[in-house]
Formats: sequence, structure tokens, C-alpha cells
Amino acid sequence: MTIIAEIGINHLGNMGLALRMIKEAKDAGADLVKSQLYNAEDDKDKLHYQYSKQAELNYDQAKHLFDYAADMGIEMFFSVFGVKYVEWCEKIGVKRYKIACGMRDKDVWQAISRTGKRAIVSYNTAGTFPYGILATMIYCVPEYPATFSMLDFEHNDVRFNGFSDHTIGLDAAKIALARGAQIIEKHFILDRNSPSPDAPWSMTPDELRELKRWETVCKEVL
Repeated sequence: MTIIAEIGINHLGNMGLALRMIKEAKDAGADLVKSQLYNAEDDKDKLHYQYSKQAELNYDQAKHLFDYAADMGIEMFFSVFGVKYVEWCEKIGVKRYKIACGMRDKDVWQAISRTGKRAIVSYNTAGTFPYGILATMIYCVPEYPATFSMLDFEHNDVRFNGFSDHTIGLDAAKIALARGAQIIEKHFILDRNSPSPDAPWSMTPDELRELKRWETVCKEVL
């Protein structure tokens, strides 16, 4: 089983905080840590645009975070929202990619496919993957926050490699692990009082430790 701590925009452009988040995620038991590479100007009408713009990473920042994670002994990778970010990741030396739910840019898919590396792909409606991409599918409801009434684990078990969780709390992630999910991805934050719009559905270090405890329980009984 693999637990991914998604830093996302929760650092709000504070690189010292981003570095601390990587270390805290590692110390709390995360197996992988992830952030996002995007151009906020591509979606200026997006709700919370100002936070996305504030947290946007340039190449040097992304490489610094990646190298720091390696020094801490944890692998970092990125959701990519443009071909140039695939090029950045290849220069940085990532081992895998993330494709966000609903990201249908064929140029990005093709660029990732050409790397020959595996991508973890969040999906809501199952489908096939074009361009020969090596995909590990994880179920996702792209609502922020998602509610239990929106989840449909029952009909996604047949391809249920994992779950990208946007619900508040740990209950949904724990249910997913108990149903056999091999990957849990959840946003990660140090302080739930943060102004980040992702704070309500992000897990704290203590919650990450609890999720790892639950993962151990599931391994023993499944």
C-alpha cells in the first residue's frame, strides 16, 4: 500500500513551509509526496485563483523541492498541466507522473507516454488510456470537498487500484483501504487554520500517522 501526501497549493508560495511539509510528511510515514506544476494564468477565472497564483512553482523551486525530498529519503513527483512541465520533470529526474482527474490535454498525455514512465491517473468515469501511456488508475470524485453521498466505491472495485480523497476527515480513505485500495492520495497540511482553500479536506501529520496505523491494520486482516 502507498500513501501519497499531496502538498498541492497548501504551502501558498512559502518555500520554507513547503520544505517543512515534505519533512513532516516523511516523518509521519508518507510513502510519496507530490505537488503540482501549472500556469495559473491558464485559468484566471478559477475559484481561488489568487491562491493558485501564489503557490505556482517555477522550475528552480520544483527542483529544489524534489532534491530536498530525495535528501529526506522520500520520492517526490508532480501533477503536470502542460507539456513544458513534463520537460521540467524529465530534467529534474522524476520516476513517475500524476494526471489529474479530467485532464484531457492530448499533448501532455503523449509527452508522458514518450517518457516510458508510469502515471498515476485519477478518474471518475473509467475509460481507456490513449497514446500507450502506462497508467495506474485511482478513483476520484473531483469535488472540493467531496461528500460521502458522491462516492461510489461499489461500482469502482473492479479497477480499484486506489483512491484520491477529497473528503473531510479520514473515514473515506479508511474505507477505501479496507476495501483493498493499494494507493491513497490525500492533500496534506501542517495547520488546518491555514488560509489555503484546500485546508478543510487536507490531512494533518497526526491524521497521516493514523492513516498509516490503519493501513497496517488492513494489511494484517486482508
